[in-house]
Amino acid sequence: MRPPAFRPLLAVLGGMLLAACSEPQPRRQPSPRPSDKAALYADAALVPTRTGERARAEVAWAEEIRVALETLHRVDAARVTVSTGRDGSPDSAAIVIRARAGDPDALRSSAQRIALAALGSNEVELAIEISEPDADVPAQDLPARPLPLVLFAVFGLGISIGLTFDRARRLVRRRT
Repeated sequence: MRPPAFRPLLAVLGGMLLAACSEPQPRRQPSPRPSDKAALYADAALVPTRTGERARAEVAWAEEIRVALETLHRVDAARVTVSTGRDGSPDSAAIVIRARAGDPDALRSSAQRIALAALGSNEVELAIEISEPDADVPAQDLPARPLPLVLFAVFGLGISIGLTFDRARRLVRRRT
């Protein structure tokens, strides 16, 4: 008795089904690069200079403001940059806040009060940007997993193709 002709096709379809059911490879995350003042001046082994000490003070003020902002219930994340003048007093601060839905004006005034209190001066120029999440944008962090219904449909398609080839083979045998 000859082996059925559809077995290689069934093996290929089975292999494709197993490949579709395997776990997806995790996305490769980019390596973090030092791109801010904190990364540049964080090394305690550096020789202290006026510029380095001023940068460390800016980083400390920025971190204090960021931590205070992130304790607010509507704030998901915050990024703060502080700039100082030649005398070492803060001149300006830039604040970017990723917030949950709500009143952005109330959050902006809270951020302004927190920044002015942390910097200890009312003469500081503040730039505050609030980014609220958009409901239309899907989350990018979800892993791509095949739906069980799709896997079931592919499995059913493989069975139906196998049965079709088996019946066709039987019909050809009967006619010969």
